[in-house]
Amino acid sequence: MPFLIAAVVVLTVLCLLNLLLTFGIVRKLRAQRDHSRPGPAALALPVGSTAPNFSAVTTTGETITREGLGETLFGFFSPNCPACTERLPRFVEAARRESGRKALAVLAVLHGDDAATRAQAEALRDVARVVVEASPRGPLGTAFAITGYPAFGLIDAHGTVTATGLDPERLTASAHSTT
Repeated sequence: MPFLIAAVVVLTVLCLLNLLLTFGIVRKLRAQRDHSRPGPAALALPVGSTAPNFSAVTTTGETITREGLGETLFGFFSPNCPACTERLPRFVEAARRESGRKALAVLAVLHGDDAATRAQAEALRDVARVVVEASPRGPLGTAFAITGYPAFGLIDAHGTVTATGLDPERLTASAHSTT
């Protein structure tokens, strides 16, 4: 009988030790996952940086440059991105709400071919200047250092990035609270 009690005690201690080690490993993996996830600032130029000069042609044939835009709300979208599909209506609503501010331009950049981006371009054409680029390596994708979608931000009249994020409504709300 003492042998059986000793075996149960040893097994209990081993199980508790195994449980502690498992919790430690799970905690480490969660911390590692959280640090490897790109934040909103990692998707575009960081706040405080200046967008380099660029030139691009909109879907209406208008040539735009950084100097010609002034203060701008921008958004980058991809047709293959579920988060882009989810946030596109919020960007359109934020752009409509901001259209009363005469100094604010709205720029939407779609990365993909014309056929794939047609629905997004149609949703954006009334509220934004729309540019379609075949890839993120186009003039605007390169200028804004786009690494993921959707990417939203604000630039001031001098081309300095004043805000970036994943929610266009929060960007415009924070711009009003700081002005």
